[in-house]
Amino acid sequence: MSPIRWGRAALLAPVLLSGCSVMQGFWSGEPQRVSGLLERTTDGFVLRECGSERVMALTESQMLEGIYQLASQPGQIAIFTDLIGEIDRHGRLHPEQVLRMQSHGRGCSDDSADSAQWVALGYQPAWQAWLSPAGLVRSDGNLTYPARSVVIEQLPDGALNAATPSDHQVELWLYPQACQDPVTGDYFHLRATLTVNGEQQRGCGYQGAIIAP
Repeated sequence: MSPIRWGRAALLAPVLLSGCSVMQGFWSGEPQRVSGLLERTTDGFVLRECGSERVMALTESQMLEGIYQLASQPGQIAIFTDLIGEIDRHGRLHPEQVLRMQSHGRGCSDDSADSAQWVALGYQPAWQAWLSPAGLVRSDGNLTYPARSVVIEQLPDGALNAATPSDHQVELWLYPQACQDPVTGDYFHLRATLTVNGEQQRGCGYQGAIIAP
C-alpha cells in the first residue's frame, strides 16, 4: 500500500500561513506530528506535549480556532489535540492540519494510533477499528476480534477502502472529509464507515503513527 496523503480538512476553509515560511532558516525542519493538551491563554494557544515537559506557543490560526470552537465544551480551556505543523526557529508551532481534537477519551494515554496506519471509531453503538500491516482489527466495545486480512484500495477521490477478500464480510471506508462525532462533539479529520455482515456503522477516523510502505 502506498503512502496516502490526505488534503486539509474540508469542514473549514484552508488558511494561508504567514509569508515568513519562505524565509531561509526560519523553519527547524519538516512538518511534525505533535499531540498534547491544547490550552487557551490570554496570549493565544499553547500546547503541552504528551510525554514531555515541552510547552509550545502556537501561532494564530483561524483553522485551529474554528475547530476548537466546534470541539470544546462550554467553559473548557484545555482539550487533547493531535496535529501536524512546523516549528520555527523560535520554538513556535505553526499548525497545518488538525488530525483530532477530543474532549472525551484517554487523551495522552490513548495509544491506539501507535501501532496502526489508520484508526476509525464510533460511539453509538460503540465500535473501533484499526488498520495496520497485520490487517484489520475491530472492537464492538465488549469484544476485540482477531486481525483479518484485507485488500486495500485507494480511489481517485482520495477515499480508502479495506475489505476482506472475496466475501467483503468486513469492510472499512475512510473518506478525506472532516468529521465531528454527534455524541461527543469530538473532531477528526476523516469520516469513516464500518460494515460487518451487511450492518453499517458510521463514525470518524484519523491517521495512525505507522506510515504505510
